[in-house]
Amino acid sequence: MKKILLATLFALLPLTSGAVDLPAYPFIHVNGYGAAVVIPDIGTVEFEIAAQDGDPAVALATVQARIDDIRAVMQQLGVAEADLEMRDIRRDIRRDIQKTDQPGAPLYELRCSVKLTVSNLSNWKMLVQPLLDKPNLDGFMTGFDSSEREKIEIGLMGDAIRMARRKAEGVAAGLGRKLGAVSAVSTGELKNLTRAMNLSPSEFNNFRDNQERRAPADRAELVTVTSLKLQQPVDVIFRIQ
Repeated sequence: MKKILLATLFALLPLTSGAVDLPAYPFIHVNGYGAAVVIPDIGTVEFEIAAQDGDPAVALATVQARIDDIRAVMQQLGVAEADLEMRDIRRDIRRDIQKTDQPGAPLYELRCSVKLTVSNLSNWKMLVQPLLDKPNLDGFMTGFDSSEREKIEIGLMGDAIRMARRKAEGVAAGLGRKLGAVSAVSTGELKNLTRAMNLSPSEFNNFRDNQERRAPADRAELVTVTSLKLQQPVDVIFRIQ
């Protein structure tokens, strides 16, 4: 049975190598991944300040008042001014008969995007909760990260490669052969190879982490520090000795 499997593997290579430049030697293709749950030490909260009025000066004053409120909360918690990022105020002119005294009069809407970076997450709830109570603030999104992300990702890469090697050693042993040197490695799925050879399992996962920002479901989630689930996949090609 081992000889049949090995002969099938060898016979398959020359049939498809011309089309996709597959290795000209017998090989084993495997994937692996490393995963970890990490407690974050950096948080970001993003939102918009929005104000509407028939008088643009009044709307601008409202936006400025909210900016002053945000800075006051930051100062109380010792958050540095450098951790506050604001984009230019955007102005739209609308006509809304329900929000102005004169039908058809222009309604000025001013919006300013705000991003706050929090390096001391013990202050997270005390910072975010007052902001949720402020008028004219909406579109809240939160995200978390680790200052040790690079170190963690390097460790996960090592875990993923070790998993891939264990898989490959098992395959080689099943064929009665020894595992050779690594010939190629990718931090994601080797799409052309796996599809051309029909080696891509349907359960292959494209791993991601939860650093992607999303709108939380409710207020409780906004004020909660959530852990990071980091995962790193690899695809590896080993020679067969």
